[in-house]
Amino acid sequence: MTFSPYVLFRRGTLPYSALTGLVPTQTWALLDEADHHDRQRTALAADLEQALHDAIPDLPPTDRAAALAVRRAVHNDRPLPKPPATLPHSCREQADQWARSRQRSADLRAEAQTCHDGELDTARKVLAEVARTPDFQAGLQLSGADLHREVSAYAADPYDRRRKAARRRRAESTIVSYAYRVALKPSPFGTFTEIGAHPWTGHPGGTGGRVSTARLNLGLVAWLADALRRVDGADRLFRIRLNHTLTVDGDRVLFLRPLDRVVSARYGDLVRLLQQTLGDDGLPEHELHRLLPADTVDNLVKLGLCHRDLGLPDQTLRPAEAVADLVRPILGERHADGFDRLQRIEDEFAGADVARRAVLLDDLTDQVQRISGEPPQAEAMRAAIYEDVGTHAPSATWRPDVLEANRDGLALFQRLLPLLDDATMTRLGLYRLFTRTFGTAAGPVDLLRFYQVFDALTPDETAALMTGADDPHAVLIRRHRTDFYRRLQDGRLGATDGDRILVDPRLLHDFLAGLPTASPAWRSTAYRVQFGTADGQTLAVVNGVTTGHGVFFSRFCDLLRRTGPGDWDLGTAVGAHLHRTGPRQTDITATLGLNFNLHPRLTPYELLYPGSVARPAATGVLTLADVTVVADPDRRRLRLLSRRDGAPLDLVPLNFLYPAAAPPPYRFLCGFAPTRTYRGGLWEQTDRAHPHDAPPHRPRVMLGDLVLDRRTWRIPIDELPRPDGLDAFDRWWRGRGLPRTAFFRIVAPPPDGPRDLISETRRWALEARTARLHKPHFLDVRNPFLLSVLDRQARACPDGSLMVQECLPAVGKDAAEEFFVEHDLDGDHADD
Repeated sequence: MTFSPYVLFRRGTLPYSALTGLVPTQTWALLDEADHHDRQRTALAADLEQALHDAIPDLPPTDRAAALAVRRAVHNDRPLPKPPATLPHSCREQADQWARSRQRSADLRAEAQTCHDGELDTARKVLAEVARTPDFQAGLQLSGADLHREVSAYAADPYDRRRKAARRRRAESTIVSYAYRVALKPSPFGTFTEIGAHPWTGHPGGTGGRVSTARLNLGLVAWLADALRRVDGADRLFRIRLNHTLTVDGDRVLFLRPLDRVVSARYGDLVRLLQQTLGDDGLPEHELHRLLPADTVDNLVKLGLCHRDLGLPDQTLRPAEAVADLVRPILGERHADGFDRLQRIEDEFAGADVARRAVLLDDLTDQVQRISGEPPQAEAMRAAIYEDVGTHAPSATWRPDVLEANRDGLALFQRLLPLLDDATMTRLGLYRLFTRTFGTAAGPVDLLRFYQVFDALTPDETAALMTGADDPHAVLIRRHRTDFYRRLQDGRLGATDGDRILVDPRLLHDFLAGLPTASPAWRSTAYRVQFGTADGQTLAVVNGVTTGHGVFFSRFCDLLRRTGPGDWDLGTAVGAHLHRTGPRQTDITATLGLNFNLHPRLTPYELLYPGSVARPAATGVLTLADVTVVADPDRRRLRLLSRRDGAPLDLVPLNFLYPAAAPPPYRFLCGFAPTRTYRGGLWEQTDRAHPHDAPPHRPRVMLGDLVLDRRTWRIPIDELPRPDGLDAFDRWWRGRGLPRTAFFRIVAPPPDGPRDLISETRRWALEARTARLHKPHFLDVRNPFLLSVLDRQARACPDGSLMVQECLPAVGKDAAEEFFVEHDLDGDHADD
């Protein structure tokens, strides 16, 4: 068991202390004092009612009604009528004390209301100050022009009485939502977050400057480049390349189209001619026209046997410049100029201030319209530029000793993960399909032939296969999964200590020993962790898990590159580690037009996705035609082999693309790769498996010093009161035993009917489009702005539920830091 020798961290660029002025502290001090009087008065009321009950029978009949009125007022907490003079002195003193307490409470609440209005004005000033900070402005600017414009107008004058109340509330909610996410839940987006990296042992030393990269949207540049096909002479610019998946099978050829399926065609003279003339690099289209009519070439491209493009590698870091360099000698300076200007915008953007960036973005829009010949769609321009911000400064909360002391716990958790991960079902389904078609003892089968079998399935058959329906091995794994959840909740995996489940490593080890071989541990796992303390114990809080193998680190290797003599460099460290621990690790060469899939070459091998272009002079590049499939009956899984040397390939796509959002062939390939489908914590996995049985409260789950999941509550939205009063919601919240500060997420109701691949993919796509409703949001129930965010989101999903998780680690004055670490198991303990 080892940790990879590199660590990545991310932290917000806004400290939490900048937001403390948003809580009306003086107002709450007054309300807390009023609550104290209320509690005191409640105790007085019980004694007073009993004293009145005892005294009334001895009063003159004419005074009994007045005494009863006093008792009713006390019981109903209403203004007290004058007590009759015939009441005992002690009883009247109690009544006076009760009345004074009630009046004091009312005075405090009235003072709180007055104070609240003043503090709210001060809080709006704080919001405006936050919104005016350069990092916040720049981040919002890339989130959308309309959003940035509205927030900037608010920041310029938060008290503008000409602004409609609804617009003011919307701007305030926007600032608050972004600000707390930046401070407490940093995710890599522009200037909102800094990304850093260092060796496992800590900061390597050297200068600690900030770095930034801004890149044009790859998909946008590709679309603009394709628009050049309408220009006269474009057939001299665009190249025709042979589909590199082409496989000869007797008198037929097979090839895979990038977006959908395998095509079988006759292996005739036309295909032989294409093989001879196009080779590996292809030809300019006009040269091929000397051999074939233009209509024939167009049909070959439509069929997918050939590709028409500029031949640029997928991992081109400066695509606008590359296009300009190709265009200039062929189509002339006029057509190259637009792409040159795009590249200058990209180069200038990272170092520009917000005002200059606005000019550059306007210029970018003009250039896009000029090149394409049509006004760009707003959605295309909303993410026209991506920015990542890195830092070479040290992290503040890194605690490797906590992780090293709990490596046995991480290894146990790593053994458990495949049991909870639906990707296990996908691999079992692919194995079953392969062996049902070709048998368990079949020799290597062409990958394209197997994909052809897979592609022939109906949607229902695909869903059943990929979810393990009717597969006895999948049924067995689900049975073990349900058993784990029950053991965890019933205390059979450890003791319950207050509001914590303390998992016993020995009990967990014994449970894991009984798991089937079809569920081997993940060999390399990346953990997202934060460090904090609770009850005097230093904890490593696991925020999430995903596949290791350098995947999450790859995106930031270019950002954090250091080239000075003796400098530690993330890309060098990741590449060296992967070559040492995964000598057959194979990336997929495909960005699919997505910037977050850009990364340097880090693995020993790469597999060309249909239509993709490898880096110039790249070694270890395979095509799908070079890959075969064999069955491993001992582990009920499939292995990929290289046709070139017969050795296995460990397919691990180094990208951030969730498979459900990819084309079908890409999703199919991901079935041979480590998982990307495990989402959420233990309790969320439990709820996903048993959506109708979620209890209202679950305790914290701990394994040693590891927090595997936080305390979690679920509340139906229709039980949630509106936060109309100053303190009514606070009292209701505390009455449910919920913490003042927490993170919440709106959870849609579970779908009716069986869960299958199609419905889950559709559900994932819907959640991706409405991500703001599904990401955790910070909540302080004494912050009126955050309560407004909660109310707005809750009302958008009235039939859903509110999932609340404890804020662990607790908030501090600085921005939160989250670390990504990799933990590896050797081949004797893991899926290798």
